[in-house]
Amino acid sequence: MSKGFEICRFMPLLAVALLACGCSGDRADQAGEEARMVRFGTTRVDTRGVTGNAELQAAGSAFSVWGTCRKSGSSTIPVFDGTRVTCDGNGQWSYDEPQYWFPTFTYDFRALHPADLPADASVAFAEEEARLSVSGFDAAAGIDLLAAVPASVTCVPDRTMGPVNLEFRHLLARVAFVGRSDEQHLGTGRRIVIDRAVLYGMRTRGDWAEEPFTDLKPGTWTPTGEPVAAADSRYTAAALELATDGTNLFPGDDRMFFIPQELTDEVVLEITYHYNYSDAAQPLQFTGRVALGSVSERWEAGKSYRYPFTISDRIFFETPTVEEWQYAPINGSDFNVDL
Repeated sequence: MSKGFEICRFMPLLAVALLACGCSGDRADQAGEEARMVRFGTTRVDTRGVTGNAELQAAGSAFSVWGTCRKSGSSTIPVFDGTRVTCDGNGQWSYDEPQYWFPTFTYDFRALHPADLPADASVAFAEEEARLSVSGFDAAAGIDLLAAVPASVTCVPDRTMGPVNLEFRHLLARVAFVGRSDEQHLGTGRRIVIDRAVLYGMRTRGDWAEEPFTDLKPGTWTPTGEPVAAADSRYTAAALELATDGTNLFPGDDRMFFIPQELTDEVVLEITYHYNYSDAAQPLQFTGRVALGSVSERWEAGKSYRYPFTISDRIFFETPTVEEWQYAPINGSDFNVDL
């Protein structure tokens, strides 16, 4: 990379950057620099969800952004390299070392939310292709991972550039198991009591690459690591009673996320239970197992899976509900950074 490009990348003053990149014009005053600064922001929209407005717009909430610019026929210039963009709690987003729009240059941006990922996850950004990837991500951390892959933006001369529009997509699948006591089969006042439930056989780790990135397929996941073992306590539910209107089987499963993957007969939900109407000091326990591959073929990114079930002499799964994940908080159905 040339010395000029190095200056362009690291000098915050617009006039110096323009001179180093071969752009014409006098040094802009402070107001002019502010107008030409690359900015990000959010518009508040009230929606339900895991990642809600309260979390996103709280002081310290942040996403990371990568970006490059290039002029036709020239080399790619790094602009952002995992830069942390932070909210002040009042709807204003900022970052250190301001960067500026250069007329006729074309920009590519990529972003991940949240900025803080599990310690063993790594992010790579291929500058020439403007391609983002994540390696070693563990969904068991309970992080709602989103990415934005917007189209290229060209800075138009003599026009004030608006803030960067980042439309985020959910990269994980959300899963919930909801069991209920059916009085029609059990009798009035009778309940199923879960002594233990464990989910195993799926993979929680994976590598993500942004291609292809569309509404229907936000990137591609490659599951890695060993499947979760039956003895793994991460997906074990404690004792609880199933209400007639349904009870979430796993505590805190609003953050029960999984790497998108194919479901086989090795992915199993195993439940040990008893009935609450036994007079025995030690009620008789029963154990049922269901291979999730017989219920769903796969978990896909950006979808929320709800598995309702009842228990009589065995576990009966009703038809699972699969919905587009409408849990992102900004500008409609997905987290949209748009000023």
